[in-house]
Amino acid sequence: MLKIVQSRYLILLAACALGVAGCGKSDEEKEPSPLNDAAGLLRYVPADTPYVFGTLAPPPDKFMDKIEPTLDRVLAAYSDMLGAAVADGLAESEGDSEEAEKINAVVQELQSLMSLEGLRDAGVTRESTFVLYGNGLLPVARVSLSDGSLFDDAITRIEAKAGEQLSVAEVDGMPYRFIEDEGVRVIVATAGDQLVLTIAPDSLDDAALARLLGLKLPTKNIAQTGKLLEIAEEYGYLHDYVGLVDTVRLADTFIDEPGDLDALLLEMAGYDAAALSDECKAEFRTLAAIVPRIVTGYEEVSAERVRSHAAVELRDDIAAEVSTFVSPVPGLGAIYEGLLSFGMSLNIEAVWSFFDKQVAALEEDPWECEHLSDLQDGLFAARDKALAQPVPPVVYDFHGFLGVVNELEGFDPGKKQPPESIDASFLLAIDNAQGLVAMGQAMIPQLAELTIEPDGKAHQFELPDTGSGAETAWVALQESAIALSVSEDGETALPALLAAEGTTPPPFMSIGLDGEQYYKLIGDAMRASDDEEMSEEMRAGVSKLLVAAAELYERLQVDVTFTERGIEMDSDVTLAD
Repeated sequence: MLKIVQSRYLILLAACALGVAGCGKSDEEKEPSPLNDAAGLLRYVPADTPYVFGTLAPPPDKFMDKIEPTLDRVLAAYSDMLGAAVADGLAESEGDSEEAEKINAVVQELQSLMSLEGLRDAGVTRESTFVLYGNGLLPVARVSLSDGSLFDDAITRIEAKAGEQLSVAEVDGMPYRFIEDEGVRVIVATAGDQLVLTIAPDSLDDAALARLLGLKLPTKNIAQTGKLLEIAEEYGYLHDYVGLVDTVRLADTFIDEPGDLDALLLEMAGYDAAALSDECKAEFRTLAAIVPRIVTGYEEVSAERVRSHAAVELRDDIAAEVSTFVSPVPGLGAIYEGLLSFGMSLNIEAVWSFFDKQVAALEEDPWECEHLSDLQDGLFAARDKALAQPVPPVVYDFHGFLGVVNELEGFDPGKKQPPESIDASFLLAIDNAQGLVAMGQAMIPQLAELTIEPDGKAHQFELPDTGSGAETAWVALQESAIALSVSEDGETALPALLAAEGTTPPPFMSIGLDGEQYYKLIGDAMRASDDEEMSEEMRAGVSKLLVAAAELYERLQVDVTFTERGIEMDSDVTLAD
């Protein structure tokens, strides 16, 4: 029965996944913002929810036209992987053949749903929308369906294949299916033309359960507050896709007397907010206010690209100090055309200064909450250990690095075949770069023959024979950076790299990928791998998934920056033609 239950979860996850990804409308169509539509999906979301994520309107038709063929292939790959996983599990188990036949029948029924056509037949279509939110701490997912009876029919078919049914109960005249384990119910319901999936204590009364399932709407919903609309306007998000985690509200749930939906859950967990001292409550509130909320959304969804953003907001004074944790690194954050670029920047002195100042302030005014004593002692011990073992000065000279891999010709990780040739460059941003070169010259005779000045000029030298596919290299130097290249055009590439402007503010981390090259490389490696922990069928399924990604994504760029708002992450995905 356990494996059958897990299969049922997979169909729900597949439906929710398509609810997030797939829906469609014309690019030109203009509608009122769904973020203040108190009659839309947000009408079910309480105004004080601690978290909410939603696809509240369909993406453009042109976008869906672009990704649907790949999405169908992705679902097919997941279908193969599911079949392989179940086959592997049955091969290792000692279950009887009759049970194995039931499980295989359920899996085959589920696999029939793992396509766009199959999901449409279950009511999940382009027009489906999705929201995941907390009614208190309890998670609720809602997916709009073309016809609720289609989804019910799909569940009924799976139950028939399994030879048993989920438990059924009723609240306010609405039936719902559920799985119960150790006092907790996983609830699956179709409310009209919506799929509702939630988790609740089995002791929740009907009035509370009706609120959880949306049969009784909240007194005030989040659309009426304008909170999500303000986030979208502040960050430039499209109004159709916005997410929020309110960490202050989450903390309040554990600090204040919980509402009835949370009371039973916390009681089951053995948690009693009344046992917290006033000192603990005050200090927990102060800590929660350091990271008051996390927001996320999309800035563009089109047939050409998808740009998304997330921000971990920090208290103003903390954000101001964290923004000093980075240093300028030549070329960091720029977009490169090769296989891969990766790099980071870090002002270690600023990080240490911040940590030292925070611990010193804590020593002057220690936490009084007993639940924070171990954390506080750990911070004091870490600071004392750092003072007892000072960081070498050269560490403070470090500012960051950047690597650019243009090509790895002949590289086949699946066959453990190293590249026949490499086209790559690496830059290290560090004070007194000339001193670092001198150290290298003391260890590498070929490098010692060169006179390298901090003028950005590239010098060629022979590399030791390591079988890496690179025989010669180029090195160039500036006062605060050193660059090395094994590219044929290193003579011109290195000076350009050293002179390149980094983005402002400097990223803490930056990664860029050629989607086609990268995913094809990993897919080929997976298919050719001889990893005995993964069956050949599973490797083939994963490889199929990666090949589909290779044909969809042209380029991916992710940058993490520290700003006056906090820690921000930008993702820019260019779609292939």
